Amino acid sequence: MLSHKKVRRMSALRWKTIPMLAALLVVGGCGNDDAGTPKPPASTPPMAANRPPAEGPPAPEAPPPNEPTASGSDWTVSTASSDSRVAEVGGLVFPKPASWKWSKPRMRFRTLQYDVPSKPGSGGSAEIVFSLFRGTDGGPTDMNIERWAGQFRGADGSPVEATIATKEIGGLTVTLVETAGSYQSMGAAAPRTGQAQIGAIIEAPGRRVFVRLVGPEGTVVATREAFNAMLDGVMPAG
Repeated sequence: MLSHKKVRRMSALRWKTIPMLAALLVVGGCGNDDAGTPKPPASTPPMAANRPPAEGPPAPEAPPPNEPTASGSDWTVSTASSDSRVAEVGGLVFPKPASWKWSKPRMRFRTLQYDVPSKPGSGGSAEIVFSLFRGTDGGPTDMNIERWAGQFRGADGSPVEATIATKEIGGLTVTLVETAGSYQSMGAAAPRTGQAQIGAIIEAPGRRVFVRLVGPEGTVVATREAFNAMLDGVMPAG
């Protein structure tokens, strides 16, 4: 049912020049014997480089927040050679049109990505991005929905009204947002006009999957039905 809402720094050795004792002065008739000639002090050995003490092997790097950790089940993520009729991520399988082409994720925090072809006169292709987060990683659902909506502005730069709703699909809570206008993604130099998005956050046990369809408004509108069908058909991976 829809409801809107861390060298020890070794002390540098201070090499002290040892004062030379009064050397025997050879007066006259010494020939070339220079045995008594004072010799210069040995050259100072190089200073030990200041290095931190050995602390054992470095700790293993933590995986990016959007990827499964080594503990527990590791979920399959669709690749270019996977069945083109489904998208698999986070232990969930989403039915999708084969025309949505797998694309290498172009940004951090993107787990899976597809390019959606444009329709005649729709203004160009769009993209569908899946991001997987364990537990509460990624931040609260409502904060993300508000952030997505806030990336769109009207022609005069004012905020645009977003449609927000929730529904239950196979025991999973899905929060939806839909909006259109001038879109400025994170890090973009300027907004792109005539854009739209349909976003969804699917809450599954121990993780959430964020899904966003973003692109020219004509393409997004023409893809809405297939996007909703994808959400409605989501099911646990077999």
